[in-house]
Formats: sequence, C-alpha cells, structure tokens
Amino acid sequence: MPELLVTYSESHGRPMDVVREIFGEFNVRTVSVPAGGLDVDATERLREALAGCDACLLRPGRFSREVFEAAADLQVIALTGSGVDHIDLAAATEAGVVVANSPGGPAPSVVEHTFGMIFALLRDLLETTERVAAGEWADVRSPVTELGGKTLGVVGVGTIGLEVARTAAERFDADVVGYDPYVTGDRSHPTFPRHDRETVTAAGVDLVGRAELFERADVVTVHTPLTAETRGLVDEDALARLGEGYLVNTGRGGVVDEGALHDALVEGDLAGAALDVFEAEPPDPDNPLLGAPNLVLSPHVAGVSDRTQRRGLEIAATSIREVLNGERPDTVVNPAVYDG
Repeated sequence: MPELLVTYSESHGRPMDVVREIFGEFNVRTVSVPAGGLDVDATERLREALAGCDACLLRPGRFSREVFEAAADLQVIALTGSGVDHIDLAAATEAGVVVANSPGGPAPSVVEHTFGMIFALLRDLLETTERVAAGEWADVRSPVTELGGKTLGVVGVGTIGLEVARTAAERFDADVVGYDPYVTGDRSHPTFPRHDRETVTAAGVDLVGRAELFERADVVTVHTPLTAETRGLVDEDALARLGEGYLVNTGRGGVVDEGALHDALVEGDLAGAALDVFEAEPPDPDNPLLGAPNLVLSPHVAGVSDRTQRRGLEIAATSIREVLNGERPDTVVNPAVYDG
C-alpha cells in the first residue's frame, strides 16, 4: 500500500474524511506545519513524517532543499491549488521528485472572486455602503461604470486568467487584452500547463506586450505565479501607464510592488485597487498600503469555497496516481525532472 503524507495547519485544514475517501488505496498519514515558513521544529517534523512516503499532498509547509534530502522514497508532491513558490523546484528536480499543481481546483472560485472585486471597484461599493448607512440616499444614486465596453487587461493567461478573460468578453462585452510570454502550449516550460495562441485568441483575447496592456486597459487583473521573472512585474512604470484605471490582484502578492501601489493610490493617480494577496501574509498592521484610499482587501481567500477542496483533491489524486503508475501528469511544474 503506497504511503501518502498530508500536510495541514490551523488555517489550512483538511477534510480528512474526504481525503481518505478519494485516496482510498493509500495509507494516509498527516503532519501539522505552519502555514508560512517552517521553523526548526516544524522542518524536523516534516522531515521525520516523510520517511517512507511515496507521495505528499501539500498545501501549508515549505519544501526546502533540506527537506528533500530526508525524503528518499518521495516520488511526487501534489498541490490542491496553483501556487508553488513554497517549494524549491530545483531541489525537487535534482531529487527526482515530480511536482504537480492543480490550478483547476481553485479556478472557479478565483474567477468569481476576481469579478466580485472588479465590480466592487467599478461600482464603488465600499463608499456606497458607508454613505447609505450614514443616511444618504439620493446623492448616492448616480450612474456607475459598467465593465461592458471597457478594456480588461489580464496579466497571466493560464487556467484562471483565460477563464476570467473569456467571461469578461462573452458575458460582459468587455474588450480583453492579455500579457503572457508563455502562451505557447509548450509542455517543457515550468509554467505549464499553458494554452496555445489559437485557444487564447479564440476566447477574444488580444495578446500584447506588458507596456501596451497597461496603457490600453481600464482594469488590470493579475493571475501569474510568483517567479523570479514575475516578482515586481506590476511596478511604478506599469501603474503609471494604467493611469486612472483599476488594479486587481488575486495571483501572488510579490507580483505587485506594494510601495508603488501605495503611492499611486495616495496621490490619486490610480482610481482604485483590490488585493487578495500580499508580499507578506498576513500583512504587517503598520503596512502603509492598508491605509491607502480606494482599496478593497480580502485575506487570500479567492480560491477558498465550499467546492474548492474536493475539486483540488480529486485533481491532485489523479496526478499522484499517474506518477506512481509511471505516467506524466498534465500539470507538472518541474518538467526538467523528466529530462533524465
């Protein structure tokens, strides 16, 4: 019977009855680790728990090179979400461990959350709520901005970004521009799965460069993973090109320069922003960005819903079974592991 390790934390619990149902042929063991970086004790707990494990179902916990060195039997790490910035992918590849994510797990929830944030900004729902509660009525009932007829810029046209783009074009009659240098369908790139250009353009997306996207868009929504290439991608220059537009980030916090975003909001250069993710989570209460005007916030919950867990678990289970059966999952994020 294959051994499966499942990580969890106080803030990242697991419905273990569902896990055991989906992974019925596995001997399931669990380990509690912090949601953020691992301390010395947690690292040692994870190292000990991995002994003899064939697979790991990971959400909380940081897989460092030190952890991989203790996982001699490990063949695959599967995630129920899309982000892999807490895994040392180079160390995983050197250890021969396949890492597979599950962007389709949180995707429907993230898409809904993204549009919720977009409409909260375009319809100024925060101020409207405060004014109605304060007894105002007639003065609040002024025309609002529709997404239809506006230009939505999608940064990162992967599983989630493409669905946001398609929905905006088909359901809300928005013009859509996209920026993603890896829209090739190439399985050898570590950000696979990626769509090919034909699929993206058929969804109504005009693929453009980064500068042009921020210049043309009225609203920009970010859906990229956090990598060395994307860190700080939305910087002072990008926000200046966006001008009096809106920014939404449900991807990863480090993709947006928080200092530049703060200044753009305070100075009134940007109409508004909505963030589900931050550079440091939870953000420091003294982070000046939290006091910026026209800002909608949520605590990294875009991908959390009543249906996300099971969806992600089923995708992750498929990936784990494929690896253990000698097959290659579609959602491998370290494809170089197969080069050997």
